[in-house]
Amino acid sequence: MHLNRHQRVCLFLYLILLMFTLTSRAQTAPLKIVTEFSPPHQIIENEQVSGLATQKVQAILQQANVKAPIDIYPWARAYRKASNEPNTLIYSMAKTEERAPLFYWLAPVAQYKFGWVSLQDRKDIVLNELAEAKQYRIVVQRDDISHLWLIKQGFIEDKHFITCADIGCSWQLLINKNVDLIIESVDLIDDMLQRLNHPLDSVQFISYIPELEITAYLAANRNIDPSLLSRLQVAISTLNQE
Repeated sequence: MHLNRHQRVCLFLYLILLMFTLTSRAQTAPLKIVTEFSPPHQIIENEQVSGLATQKVQAILQQANVKAPIDIYPWARAYRKASNEPNTLIYSMAKTEERAPLFYWLAPVAQYKFGWVSLQDRKDIVLNELAEAKQYRIVVQRDDISHLWLIKQGFIEDKHFITCADIGCSWQLLINKNVDLIIESVDLIDDMLQRLNHPLDSVQFISYIPELEITAYLAANRNIDPSLLSRLQVAISTLNQE
């Protein structure tokens, strides 16, 4: 397609206007922070979002002299908001190859070592090879790292696994014997069982999944006010030096 001089000038002005509009949106939109329910890193206490990772995020905000509400959503919704809405931060998120170019990765806030978990009395469950997991009923959280990993390994939703909105839902299905396996980080099991008022010896950690040993980050939507991004980055650098 060939454009005449007038059309080229109009197209150039339109692109300039579009860039100005997007930049203005980032500069005027208030900062928002989203996360998911994932004890002990993201929890609700006294009607406020708290937890280990949350404390790290709040320390960054305090150092940057920035205030912003933190809202808990099911992971799929939190991720969608962080992907699409300017000036939105999200945590605790794994940095995958697909996600890497979509966000600014500000700071690590949590470590996870995920693996297979079942009820303690399920001595029949044997997982010497990954393919053996396909014979059992599995639940994972919708669009989270374990969901994406299962799909990459050839597992088919509604055939080899089902999805839940959050980790609490997955745990309830396991405890109620509606599924055979969940994927959980080994160091989070006791905390979740305590919150569910369930005996600590009622489940077993079967084996680690090496690909799901991850560092989780506080990340920012790419369309973030540059001055706000700079303040957050300086705050993180200052905290790392203390």
